[in-house]
Amino acid sequence: MEKNFVVNKLKNNNNLISIHNQADIYNNKGLDFFQNNDFENAIICFFQALTHDKNYAHAYSNIGNILIQKGEFEEAISMYQKAINIDNKNSLYHFNLGIAYSNVNNIKASAKEYKKSLNLDPKNLKAYKFLGNCYIKLKDFKKATDTYRKWSELDPQNPEPNFILGQIHIRNGRFNLGWKLYEYGLKNNIRKPLSGFYQEKKEKWDGKPFNGSLLVYGEQGLGDQINFGTLLFELLEIQKDVCVKVNKKLVDLFTCSFPKIKVFSEEEKIPQNVYDKYIALGSLNKFFRNHTNNYLDSKFNPLKVDGRRYLEINKLFSKLNGFNIGISWHSFSSKTGKDRCLKTHELAKIVSVDNINFFNIQYGNVHNQVKEVKLTSGKEILKVPFVDLTNDISSVANIISNCDLIISVDNTTAHLAAALGKPVWLLLPFNADFRWLENISTSVWYKNVTLIRQKEESDWSNEVELIYNSLKSSKINKLYE
Repeated sequence: MEKNFVVNKLKNNNNLISIHNQADIYNNKGLDFFQNNDFENAIICFFQALTHDKNYAHAYSNIGNILIQKGEFEEAISMYQKAINIDNKNSLYHFNLGIAYSNVNNIKASAKEYKKSLNLDPKNLKAYKFLGNCYIKLKDFKKATDTYRKWSELDPQNPEPNFILGQIHIRNGRFNLGWKLYEYGLKNNIRKPLSGFYQEKKEKWDGKPFNGSLLVYGEQGLGDQINFGTLLFELLEIQKDVCVKVNKKLVDLFTCSFPKIKVFSEEEKIPQNVYDKYIALGSLNKFFRNHTNNYLDSKFNPLKVDGRRYLEINKLFSKLNGFNIGISWHSFSSKTGKDRCLKTHELAKIVSVDNINFFNIQYGNVHNQVKEVKLTSGKEILKVPFVDLTNDISSVANIISNCDLIISVDNTTAHLAAALGKPVWLLLPFNADFRWLENISTSVWYKNVTLIRQKEESDWSNEVELIYNSLKSSKINKLYE
């Protein structure tokens, strides 16, 4: 959600823009309150400014800024429009209106305002970024590419536009160029490799085998580490001595799955004599995934589970009759999680199908959602009582291994199930993550994953109905029959 608006600052500016000195005084007071997060007093001051000068455009705009902070986006739109009606040559008014439109998901209107902002101020770098984001959401990848390139030309020291361009290329199957540009994400910590990466003094690996040990740094979130971890099979074919640093929750899973690799937790400080060169996990893609054939000819094998609790979990499943489905419906991603999640009534419809046991494999605090689903559908989502679904990844993997099918939104659980080799029905939002590409119904990363793409933005009704009817008619292996 974009809230990165620009405040119209008047303080310390001798060129006062109101014909009434009192209006300027109240506006400046409002800005003081605003900067101290005292929104109530700030908004009172801005309205006081308007009582002295009803055509004071800055006051309307500043009220809009406060309303955005409070999540009152429709009201913010109204205030920015009033400011623009008074002064339509102010780039910041159009920019902030674009942000407000984006927050109510009116992407076309948002893009229109960003373009107006850029016409008035061609050096507004944030407007290029947000306009490019709009074009991505609209799936106009050519305009998005042109916009990010212009941003990069104006801001050559900023790696972000090229990093996003890399994702666009990957999303559209141009892997060689895409993964090269993806490397820009290692600048300014955009890809967030695990601790120690940026303090490295050793040589970064160039993709060529050598006599010595290679340290691979995990990066980003759990799902990213699982997904990119599937490339370790190819790595081991050319580099025999490998160690990897991953999130502590994944240590057991990676240790079981890659017995020839030394696995370290993110919290461990790795001795310098253990390895000779290093690389970030996602950077393996530029060596092993730079052509469509690399995906088709992947050496990936399903990851293996730690069997410590397997017998206990298997015993629980053996007592049940019917088809067992693990289900995960929520993402806690601060940037795109809202678009990926199923609402409670949508989840309730799926789990209402008779003769199927639905198991909760959703991490995080979802207790209230589970209760609401039971009230709505009359059916309980089962939970293995002794498993911490958030922190005990190995036991979650054991639950998944006992299921016949996994239904999930795009989150860590989806990558875990896919990497374990289980059949997965993956619900993707209209504007999905770049790694799922476009216009395909099977994943290039995992052959066992069926991609169920949202046809209408922010509307899962078609996809939920498809899953419901497929389960009800027992078309559980051929969703698209």
